[in-house]
Amino acid sequence: MNEFKRTAQSPRIAYAEKGQGETVIFLHGIGGNRRNWDGELRHFGRTCRAVAMDFRGYGDSDAIEDGFEFTDFVSDVTRVLDAMGVRKAHVVGLSMGGLVAQALYSRVPERVMSLSLVACRAADEPMLPPVRREAFIRERLEPLRMGGSEALAVSLAPKLLGSTASPEARDQVMDSLRKVRPEAYFKIMEARMRVAPMLDPGTVRVPTLVVGSDEDQVAPLEQMRALAAAIQGARLKEIRGAGHLINLEKPQEFQLALENFLAGLKGR
Repeated sequence: MNEFKRTAQSPRIAYAEKGQGETVIFLHGIGGNRRNWDGELRHFGRTCRAVAMDFRGYGDSDAIEDGFEFTDFVSDVTRVLDAMGVRKAHVVGLSMGGLVAQALYSRVPERVMSLSLVACRAADEPMLPPVRREAFIRERLEPLRMGGSEALAVSLAPKLLGSTASPEARDQVMDSLRKVRPEAYFKIMEARMRVAPMLDPGTVRVPTLVVGSDEDQVAPLEQMRALAAAIQGARLKEIRGAGHLINLEKPQEFQLALENFLAGLKGR
């Protein structure tokens, strides 16, 4: 699924789409790109208009310019929706993408039909605690400074994957991390560490699915349970035997959970 389009405005944002019907847009994590969602585009493109995008600085989108702020990613999402002529969409975000999804809802809630928040932090506490923050920065940036994207992939992939991840999942994660642009990653990480609280989960008023996994070292299952409990009426799906990149490690379970959630919204 490497056919894509770009928005007209600068920075141009690359996106791929498949199918017709209600729009479901997929948002990737800090070490990802739109290709992480190829399986979801194939699956959901049968019944929906499934869309995956590269945030600026990733994949086939334009570079990040000076003065970048984390919430600029929200503009990337609305730019794609505008280019497609879509007024509102079901928004699925994993890790950093889950934080962007919450930021999108906080700024333009009228464009969000539902939220699916996967392996992410709550937007009222977007910053890691100080001890975890320093470790997070160190494990992400030191390999990149020393050996570029290849070193990042070798160092980080084992920490992102669960103990039973398939060779295919490992290859996908390694490929994704190898495509990280170091100059963009440094700017994004710097902006990510400045993010202020953006959204009280208790104020979310759209149907919400929260997905966590028991071997996730980045967004522990307890964190996802707390997020689901904070959102009125949220549905929690716990997937066993997966690490952080749940959709790549347990694609069938993840897709079924999202499919059931979306099916339950028909006619609402």
